[in-house]
Amino acid sequence: MATQALYRKWRSQTFDEVIGQNHVTQTLLNALKRDRVAHAYLFSGTRGTGKTSTARLLAKAVNCLAENVADRPCNKCTICTAVNEGRLLDLIEIDAASNTGVDDIRELRDKVGFRPSEARLKIYIIDEVHMLSKSAFNALLKTLEEPPEHVIFVLATTEPERIPATITSRCQRFDFKRIKLEDIVSRLAFIVEEEGLQSESAALEYIARQGNGSMRDSISLLDQLTAYASEIITLDLVRRVLGAVASQAVINLVEALLKRDVAGGLNIINQLVADGGDPRQFTHDIVEYLRSLMLVKLGGGGQHLNLPDETLQAMQSQADMVDSRIIVQATRLFNEALVEIKTGLLDIPQLPLELAFVNAAASPAPVATPAPAEATPTGPPAPAVARQPARPAAAPTPAPTPAPAPTKAQSAPAAASTASGAGVVTLEAVQGCFNQVITMIEPRSKPMAESLRHFTRLHKIIGNEIQIFVINDPAGSLQKRFQDSQPQAAINEAFSQALGQSVIVKFLAEPGEVSAAAQQAEHKNLNELLKTAQDLGGQVTE
Repeated sequence: MATQALYRKWRSQTFDEVIGQNHVTQTLLNALKRDRVAHAYLFSGTRGTGKTSTARLLAKAVNCLAENVADRPCNKCTICTAVNEGRLLDLIEIDAASNTGVDDIRELRDKVGFRPSEARLKIYIIDEVHMLSKSAFNALLKTLEEPPEHVIFVLATTEPERIPATITSRCQRFDFKRIKLEDIVSRLAFIVEEEGLQSESAALEYIARQGNGSMRDSISLLDQLTAYASEIITLDLVRRVLGAVASQAVINLVEALLKRDVAGGLNIINQLVADGGDPRQFTHDIVEYLRSLMLVKLGGGGQHLNLPDETLQAMQSQADMVDSRIIVQATRLFNEALVEIKTGLLDIPQLPLELAFVNAAASPAPVATPAPAEATPTGPPAPAVARQPARPAAAPTPAPTPAPAPTKAQSAPAAASTASGAGVVTLEAVQGCFNQVITMIEPRSKPMAESLRHFTRLHKIIGNEIQIFVINDPAGSLQKRFQDSQPQAAINEAFSQALGQSVIVKFLAEPGEVSAAAQQAEHKNLNELLKTAQDLGGQVTE
């Protein structure tokens, strides 16, 4: 005979045992004491946070036979015992995922009018209610709005945004939060002690992390490990059973990434896979580590991270090595790899992980902001440099004597190309990083990178705006593609990262091509005008 799963065995039996949802349980207890229980509730939140368990507790509490309201549910009377054993006929649990049709809800609506057979109130718990069809919601609406006095509805969902507003507005809504790590660890320790087992605190913490805020998932993982372990649940055992990887391997890979040691990082990945490690779990751990590293770098330390001291020290040392944009870029790449590993059918499961590592390690480092140029002995102070005539771009001589003033046509680009004050984009810097930008864009969109390489020409710089001509594009179709929101954002991001400061790229049609396009449009409009005149009986004369 199969044994009862731990998450069912240790399901909350009183409101005090519901972990991490005090804002919900306290409100329900107050409603019970004041006899102000609503006719319909909506419990929303991620899986394993106690929605259905709280609904069952409410069903026990409103029907409990204990005289003192504060003692409900008592778990001793016939009603509480029947609910705990799953045999109370007046507690109806419906799985909306498998009863989505309007006929199922019509059947429910027909039975709502019957009085409870044993309890004082009849409780309907509709789980995953967002799965109901539109017709089913419409059929439920009137009954939910004005149910009989002996009926209470509890709707549970993980996707409240999919429920019609007409349904939500007729319910009291409670949002169940993800459960804190320390609360999950405390509950797991309690279960381990009650089950007569032994465990390391680090092992329970690792299990809780894998549960990702879900108490049910965490207890299910513990159940899996209790079946495997004979004496004590250790951290090494948890990692081995769950297919997890040692944290040191994650630290070493991130170290290789920050040092741009591509060969070393690829060796770490393939050695781990050869030893039986799970690439998906490894990628998940890397994303989690990089996120923590980003918080250490940008969040002023790891005070919000529940991590061992030695791990925090390693993160702080790595965070001091690099610019924050490299960490953000790496986090994005590995997160995309994780999604690809989860959804893809891959012959080489570690391939997305390898590509993410290579792209992150090979991405160009942000260019440091150039230092202000030294003023000549007779020159004006630094803030006034931008107002003085600039030297032509073709005259790089360092002589202190000022070069002849540029012509009017040269003044704007030349000033941008020679100014070297902090925060000023120079023409030379843009020209120097153009190939880097193409290399950065190529993994996202090879056609876009090829178009930048062969069909664009740098025009000039105005402030932080880079103006680029699109050539050999008389119809303007390529220019429009560059100006679409996604390509434009990707190009802006690539140039900003390569230059080390925020810039905007503006794509322009070449003047000659603008004239040709305008002539074509003018001829087309003239032909249409002449045809319309002829249709109206007019004659064309020379």
